[in-house]
Amino acid sequence: MNWHLVTGEFPPDCGGVGDYSADLAQALAAAGDTVHVWTVRPASARQGDGIVVHGLPDRFGRRSRSTLEAAWQATPGIVLLQYVPNALGARGANLPFCLWLHGVHRAGADVRVMFHEPYFYFTLVRPWRNALALVQRAMAATLLRAADTIYMSTETWMRYLRQSDGHRRFQTLPIPSSIPSSPSRALVDSYRAQIAGYESVVIGHFGTYGDHVGAELLAVLPAIHALLPAARFALVGAGSREFLDRLHPRAPDVASRAWASGRVSGNDVSALLRACDLLVQPYPDGITTRRTSAMAGLKNGVAIVTTSGELTERVWTESGAVALVPAGDSNAFAQAVARLTDDAGARSALAAAGARAYERHFSMPHTIAMLREAPAGLS
Repeated sequence: MNWHLVTGEFPPDCGGVGDYSADLAQALAAAGDTVHVWTVRPASARQGDGIVVHGLPDRFGRRSRSTLEAAWQATPGIVLLQYVPNALGARGANLPFCLWLHGVHRAGADVRVMFHEPYFYFTLVRPWRNALALVQRAMAATLLRAADTIYMSTETWMRYLRQSDGHRRFQTLPIPSSIPSSPSRALVDSYRAQIAGYESVVIGHFGTYGDHVGAELLAVLPAIHALLPAARFALVGAGSREFLDRLHPRAPDVASRAWASGRVSGNDVSALLRACDLLVQPYPDGITTRRTSAMAGLKNGVAIVTTSGELTERVWTESGAVALVPAGDSNAFAQAVARLTDDAGARSALAAAGARAYERHFSMPHTIAMLREAPAGLS
């Protein structure tokens, strides 16, 4: 198979979609396919291991469209757009690119779209964004007509996309973790010693500590500390040290029991996760299949306590991959953590269930199987 992977982010650019696109390209190439990646950078093509990375001349503007059309005619294949509306340039309002892609589909190309995000929501808080939200709804509706197969990072997007078009083939492609899962035992032990040694339980969190999840942590961690005063907290990931600074004045007793990694390599993240007894991943809208911070814990075989909210999909309750508590209930969250801390058998069983669910539902091999087995789009 030939693939034309179109993405607004790709290494060396940072970003979750860029990392995902790189992992996807590598996995498709490893399966024996040829992958052409089309992105804003690098400025010139480079090739290796079945992947050719092409730099576009502008940010999905007129010259990019001409370049892409010529390439797709010369090398026919499946066109797969990694869609985040703000990554297509034009300040998130690139309706011309979406209309052009619709024309490419009508001309006979097998066009598929992966929706990482659908569009901005209407809001009273930032009313100036409502015009952009309207344009992005038009973009989504156009892309739904431009593809016979629609992929989504979470089945929750179905609520929004079905409103625009109910006649396409929808499939959920969870976002796998790009974090490795085979650190050395020595590295795991080294981090464990830095955090607490083996005399205390270590409760970890992995993420970027943004405003929403950070606010949840500021409520959850003190509640856990009240029930488990001897526990240590491992804060893993970029932004963790800044979060620890915010935690000090709010909950000094908790902060004195916490250790923060800051930004570290993927292999170090893997070792840090495995150095924890369990992970706490509170999300205000609930865990979803696009939460790569939780995916990293599942992939590394660590038990997870997380939240169920308005965006949480059925797979989480059906698979038993995580321990779920209602979003916003910090006391229930702390009690779930305490129960698992006291029951090593239950904690081990939960970790094993999470690892099985990851391989079955969320891993990159699962993604590749769904992509390669999908029937060709009908023009």
